[in-house]
Amino acid sequence: MDIAELIALAKVRSGKTQKEMAEEMGHKVKTRISKLGTGRLKADASEIIYLAEAAKMPPIDVLAQIESERHPELAQVWQSLIKKMTHAANQVK
Repeated sequence: MDIAELIALAKVRSGKTQKEMAEEMGHKVKTRISKLGTGRLKADASEIIYLAEAAKMPPIDVLAQIESERHPELAQVWQSLIKKMTHAANQVK
């Protein structure tokens, strides 16, 4: 999944406009979302997490997937983190 797909899914599942999402993320203009979607700007972790939550997807999984695609050399680190978090969550149950 890339940022453009995540933005589209977030819009559909949340029922919010790009302007509304931009405002909720603390941006004054909706063009921030548009620029993220076209790749002119790089989404930071907090933006990815916001969009994942708006899309009703597990935020950490989405963050790990996007960051792994951006930086394949770190994919193993993200996979390890997800495994550890899953294991820790299962211990709590």
